[in-house]
Amino acid sequence: MSLRDKLEEILPDLLPAREEDAIKGTELIARVRAVLGDAYSDRSLRSQFSFIALEPDSCLARVPNGQGYYLRGDSDSPSLHHIFTEEGDGDSPLHKAIALAVRLYDTAGMGVFVYPLEEEESWEHPDLVAVQWPAGSTDANGAYIIDPAAPRQAAYRSVCVAPAEDAEECRRAFFRTLACGLWAHETELLIVGDDAAAAAELTRLASQFGVGVRTISANDDVLDELPRADEIFRATAADARAMLADLQQPPLAHPRHRSTPVQTEEDLPATQAARRWAEGCIARGRVEPYELRVAVN
Repeated sequence: MSLRDKLEEILPDLLPAREEDAIKGTELIARVRAVLGDAYSDRSLRSQFSFIALEPDSCLARVPNGQGYYLRGDSDSPSLHHIFTEEGDGDSPLHKAIALAVRLYDTAGMGVFVYPLEEEESWEHPDLVAVQWPAGSTDANGAYIIDPAAPRQAAYRSVCVAPAEDAEECRRAFFRTLACGLWAHETELLIVGDDAAAAAELTRLASQFGVGVRTISANDDVLDELPRADEIFRATAADARAMLADLQQPPLAHPRHRSTPVQTEEDLPATQAARRWAEGCIARGRVEPYELRVAVN
């Protein structure tokens, strides 16, 4: 795959959704390197940015008469991810499940970073990362401002989402969750569906390995009746909580908190994008969107 093709694939997940949040080329290069590594020079990346930004149907937009890049699109219609737009596949059960997962965490006051959905599930990074921010408060514009006196450190929860197709798939999803979360402070598996046979085994495994397990009782028929993924994402916090109240079951197990991760960021480079975003917000003292919505309710 050419550099151009790689950039077109990953840029929608690296760009801020609004022009006022545009990032400079140096920051975009850093975000690209967090995903692609150091195989390409700064000059090559900047050149590709310029070419892509010139195309009106590309995802990359440049600030007119200024510096900075952002995600091209309707900024008045916030999107969880480019696949959740009205032209995308936001009506599939998997997309709806991911959208429900995001709302489960963001309505609890956590920041949510979502990795792109791939044809094959990754064993190198989770589906999403829920971030517990340092202490702070919400300003008049709804932005979360971190208390300057608070410890400048976030807690990360690595989350994998999986359908409860059968006991074997639940078991596989559990060990994928375990593998993808060794870098985080907490690890959690969110099962979507009902499989009573798997519940007892998942509870035992969770107790042994410290992985949290939650269940959303929504099979494909229930998911078909729910709004599109982008509509779930845009729902108010109150509406999202009401929707989840009908579906969410008591946790099978709570995640065990680790003060020191088992693996470092260097061991799992695929996790760097989420960490770079969160650490940048903390350094600036302000939680900022990273294409995805970050809600503090």
